[in-house]
Formats: sequence, structure tokens, C-alpha cells
Amino acid sequence: MAIKGPLTGARILSFGSAHAGNYCAKILGDLGAEILKIEAPGRGDIIRDLGPFAGDPELAIGSYIVAMCRNMKSVALDLYTESGRRAFHDLVKASDVVFDNYRAGVMERVGADYDTLKRISPRIISCSICGYGSSGPYSHRPSFDDIAAGLSGMSSLCGERGGGRPIRSPVAIADISAGMQAAIGIISALYQREHTGKGTRIEVNLLDVCLSVMDTHYAIYYLTGKVPGPQGSKHPTTPLLGAFKCKDGYVVLGPSWPRICRVINREDLIDDPRFNSPAKRFENKELLEDALERELEKYDREAILALFEAEDIAVGPLNNMEQALADPQVIHNRATITLEHPAYGKIQNIANAIKVQGIEGTPISPPLVGEHTEEVLKGILNYSDEQVKKLNEEAEKHSEELIKLHARRMV
Repeated sequence: MAIKGPLTGARILSFGSAHAGNYCAKILGDLGAEILKIEAPGRGDIIRDLGPFAGDPELAIGSYIVAMCRNMKSVALDLYTESGRRAFHDLVKASDVVFDNYRAGVMERVGADYDTLKRISPRIISCSICGYGSSGPYSHRPSFDDIAAGLSGMSSLCGERGGGRPIRSPVAIADISAGMQAAIGIISALYQREHTGKGTRIEVNLLDVCLSVMDTHYAIYYLTGKVPGPQGSKHPTTPLLGAFKCKDGYVVLGPSWPRICRVINREDLIDDPRFNSPAKRFENKELLEDALERELEKYDREAILALFEAEDIAVGPLNNMEQALADPQVIHNRATITLEHPAYGKIQNIANAIKVQGIEGTPISPPLVGEHTEEVLKGILNYSDEQVKKLNEEAEKHSEELIKLHARRMV
């Protein structure tokens, strides 16, 4: 049984390639939308090439597919063939949203741009995530998360205080944030259409998204005129917020001035003229944090956690991933799920973080390339066996050229 939720009844044709597009589609699918993942025959989405892999080497499943492609049906269509494009346009008439994650211009080349789509279905909603926007000096360039993070200034904030080689974020912030904002845009457009009866066009790009999630850092720059450098493991503006070393690891603290001084028997810091006002604590932030860390290094991590929790001071362990999965709150939240895949058996997944009362059903495991093509064409469009056969034959004839086209990574 597929997921039944607040978006049940909405059908989305997803050209969601790479990370951002699939993350958006996963959110919508977890909320009940029917996601038809349109992929190139044979090759499929570029994230199918990303490991590590598990299972039969000929049908190995990669980590990105496992992470992001649940609740999707894979429909293999070659939009460069007449039958493939016709099938796609037929699906547009029976769908609510067409979503893509390609660079500007790709959807126009395959007859899937908004101007074409709205002539087929005035109610259609079109949403695109690209690197830089649909116009401007960089619009034609390919982009990925790390490139947008670098261009926006985000990567310049990653690293230890004092500078040195920039450190990339281990989390794809640009891709994930773009996926979230695209999902918000799609849901908003679906709501708007209930009132107007008309579709619309939505655009999100990685560069703008990076700038938007850095709003507080840019506010600091606007107010002070100073270019922020690497932030290290502490909060840039709030003293005593961040990761602090203890005897056997690290803990992460929330702001708790001045109570934390009493708990660790450093009440002298409260009236210290270097720290006795918010402005002075900010001015001497590093001195204060270094003094606190020297005290915390005298304690084991578990002792700090127990002591601070007893005093209602915000604190948590800095876990590795194995420790995080074993944490009692993670277990209580049912933050992991198990999918049953017909080829690979049980697959572990991180659950949807949006908890909506009344969602029912079991998540569908990630699909193989084209696994649902015949089911969708016959079930939704009432295609005959002959029509499906013709579509497959045309795709096969064009397969070598399609491989060359997709070798350019048109994202």
C-alpha cells in the first residue's frame, strides 16, 4: 500500500535528477503525492552511478538511490523520440506538476518547458531547480551543491577559526535547502490552483538558496562591514554555544549564561569585567569560551551530560552516526524505517521528519530503472501493448545517441 497523506491525489512527473530534485520529490512522496520518476531508458538518473553499492554487481543499488528514491515509480521515457515525447505529453494531461532539476534550457530542448506544458494543460504546475537561475551570465553553466556553496560565500565560513584550507560541508546544504524550498513552492502552487484553477511556474536555484540560508551571516556583514571568516565549532555571535571538548570527547552546549558558571564552580567569571555585559562577552568571546573549555576538560562526557541535565542547561553529546542511531530519543522518534525491496531485501532508511497525523501506508522501496513504465502507461493512459512496444522499439533505436547526450550530465 502506497503512502496516503495530505498530498494524496496529486500526481507529479519528476525529472528530479541528482540530490536536490530527488530530495524534493521524496518529501512530496512521503506526504502522499504519486511520484512518477521520468528517467532515461537504460541509464536512468545520474545518482544511480553514485556509491557505495550493495547487491548483485549487475543490479547494484547505490546509497543515493536508497536515501532519496522511495515512494517513486520509475518510468523510462526517451523524450528525444516521437513516441517518448507523446507519452510524456499524455501524462502531462493526467498530472498536476512537472518538476525538473536540470540546467536552464534543457526542458525547452525536450519539449517539457512551461510554455509548452501550459498549452497541453493550463492547470499544470511547472517547477525547476537549477544552478543559477533561468537567465543571467551563468544560467547556461552546470552547477552542483559544492559549487553553489563556494560561489555564495558559504564555504568560506567552514573551517577552524584563524583560517586555513576551506572545509566542505558534509551535508549538501544547497541541494537539500533547494529541495525543501521547491517542495514548499509546489505545495503553495497546488493550494493557489484550488482558488484560481490555473497552473503556474516556480523557479528555485542553488545560488539564491545558499544566500537565503546565510541571511544572518550577511546581516553581520551588512551591519559591521567585516567579512566573516571560518566559524570553527562555536556559534559566531552567541558566546558559549557550540562544541566543547571534555575529557573523552565533545559535548554541544546551548546558551546558559550565567548558570553554567555556577555549575562548574567558576562563579568568578560572572563578575569578571571582561564578561559582565553582553557586549563585553561578545567582544571577549574566545577568551570566555577557552576558559570554559579548560574546566570542561576535567570532566568525562557522561558526567557533564548528567550534571548539566540536572541543572536544566541545554546540552547534548556530539555523536558519531552509530551513536546517533542508538540514542534513545532517536529510537523513540522512530526516525528510521525499513523498506522491502524485491531485488535486495530489507533496506534501512531515515524516516520523513514531517509528522502529519493520519498518514497511512507503507513506503515503497526505490525503483529499478523503468520498473513501472508499462504499469503507468497502461494503467493511467490506457496504452495498448502495441503502443508500449513501439515506444520501447524507438527508444532502443535511439539508445546510443541518448547515451552520448546524457554523458554531458545535463544538470
